[in-house]
Amino acid sequence: MRGIPLALALLLACGPGEAARARAGEPAEVGQEPLAGGLASLDALGAAIVAGLNAGDADALTALAVSADEYTGRLFPAIATHPAAEAMGRDLLWDMHARQSRDDMLRAIELYGRQDLRFVRLEPRGVATRAGVRFHDRPRLVVADAQGRERSLQVLASVIEHEPSHTFKLLGYRDHD
Repeated sequence: MRGIPLALALLLACGPGEAARARAGEPAEVGQEPLAGGLASLDALGAAIVAGLNAGDADALTALAVSADEYTGRLFPAIATHPAAEAMGRDLLWDMHARQSRDDMLRAIELYGRQDLRFVRLEPRGVATRAGVRFHDRPRLVVADAQGRERSLQVLASVIEHEPSHTFKLLGYRDHD
């Protein structure tokens, strides 16, 4: 297993303040502003991911994922699922998450980049909502190759939908093999 799994980082990503508010019935605040660079739909995000893979463009693919400020700031209460995370530190959790996501994104470019793929659809494995954020869990990225054959790529962590603005970004990249 490579590094610290993304799932572990997500399990550990909750501060006691957010947990106490949730127990008291007070929603955590993720703000009304759209996600910076967020796209308007799952399909738009999926098409942008495929375009980035086809171009072999790590910078474009990175821009489709949440930033350090979003992860450690306003989205943290929604990403957070365990009360011990604040003690670990938001920055440390981001660093572990970002490192694994980048490694997995580069692997996806190596495996699937520059193949003239066409976006077909994203198929989330499930959907959960926390603190004004809807998580489309580990979606399969369904693409068609140059001959029109569909392939299912397992290269994405969850997709985040900011409910107040209906903007979409990736939580990150994830190699699911």
